[in-house]
Amino acid sequence: MDREYLKRVVLYVFVSVLAIGVIVYVGVHMVRGFTADIETQTAYIDTFSESVTLDAYIMRHEEVVGAGADGTVNYLVGDGEKVAVGDEVADICRGGAGGIRERIAEIDAQIKRLEAVQSGARYSSVSDATNIEANIRELTVNVSRRVAEGDIASASVASAQLLSELCRHDIVTGKIDGFDGEIASLRAERESLTSQLTDVARTIVTDKSAYFFYDVDGYEDAFAFDDIDEVTLDDIYAMTEASVKTGSDAIGKLVTDYMWYAAVTTDRRTALYFTEGKSYDIMFGSEGVTLPMMCSRVLTVKGTDDESRAAVIFACSVMPEDFSYTRMQPVTVTVQSYEGYRVPISAVRVVKYGDDDVNGVYILYGQVVYFRRIEIVLSQDGYVLCDSHADETVEVEDYAGFPEVGDGGVVKETEPPETEKPPEYASVPFLQLYDQVIVSARGLYDGKIVGA
Repeated sequence: MDREYLKRVVLYVFVSVLAIGVIVYVGVHMVRGFTADIETQTAYIDTFSESVTLDAYIMRHEEVVGAGADGTVNYLVGDGEKVAVGDEVADICRGGAGGIRERIAEIDAQIKRLEAVQSGARYSSVSDATNIEANIRELTVNVSRRVAEGDIASASVASAQLLSELCRHDIVTGKIDGFDGEIASLRAERESLTSQLTDVARTIVTDKSAYFFYDVDGYEDAFAFDDIDEVTLDDIYAMTEASVKTGSDAIGKLVTDYMWYAAVTTDRRTALYFTEGKSYDIMFGSEGVTLPMMCSRVLTVKGTDDESRAAVIFACSVMPEDFSYTRMQPVTVTVQSYEGYRVPISAVRVVKYGDDDVNGVYILYGQVVYFRRIEIVLSQDGYVLCDSHADETVEVEDYAGFPEVGDGGVVKETEPPETEKPPEYASVPFLQLYDQVIVSARGLYDGKIVGA
């Protein structure tokens, strides 16, 4: 056999194999290089809320209950418990060592505060830690400012709220499990103290159905009202500037109506965000508890001199267990919420359909690219929220009713009804939940195949 011929055959085979290898190598890397450039993100529902933080003043129908005799109070019902006409709510005892009443009141306040913190933590998660930390910073500044201004009463209230937030932060972040042990210890001490109370001088009996609360802060008369619809803007500001009423022998108070109110003072511009009759989610800073409250009234005064004065009154018919009705406390009011599919701004494209510019995104389904319409409801921090439509299409009416029949059963010829032609983009589906949105890629178009 001719050696030269064999050499040519071997060389031919070698070159052919090499050429095929190069083609395969280049092809694979081209496909890999292209598909590697395609990054997708799943479309999911997200919510964004706009909120404002304000100082709220609690308003309720309250009647102070006096002791009517000297002695130590032994409560017979729980704090915030509902009582009926004729129920015994407390005994006034002459017996017992000095200071028992003060210590029992101190214990009751501690138990109430710890239970409130635990209750607030139950409705919180680790994701709320950031908001709690923001509240801690704000309250810290508030305490310092109140002390510098010489407003010791407000500083004391803010300090108690700060302590509650610090404790709630420890529970939410898992540093502690709760205060069950501390509460049990305080209850045991209280029982020991109450066992020393003898010689009942008077038993307090209710004359009406109401909720009985231990705490009396001295503002009951200042925040009194007969009809919430008659309260004026001047009344609200007078309440906020009222002084504590001291010297009372009060041992508690009756709240005679389940409906209670939170009045916030603000400026006219902020007040106009609220609509009477609309419900808003309000988070109370001292508790971390969020309650739905209806905007009962928006009080503003028109005029240049009064632009800085306004108030909003929120109403609530829910009385949560272990909730602290501290007279003044910061609240965070959710003004507006937006919900939709969260999509990176980098994924949004504008595509021409006829004469219309259509906002949308490209999605990857298998190896095929599809265009999907979106309606942007909010643009925020590098992403957009898109209205979560169903897969809507424009339906064209193609049935105009029965034909008109003339004499002899002859069908009359009529002009076909004019129908409005749908826009070209009408058949393009909207983005759907869990669609794989293409975040960054070039040269995309509807129906493009991106790789084998």
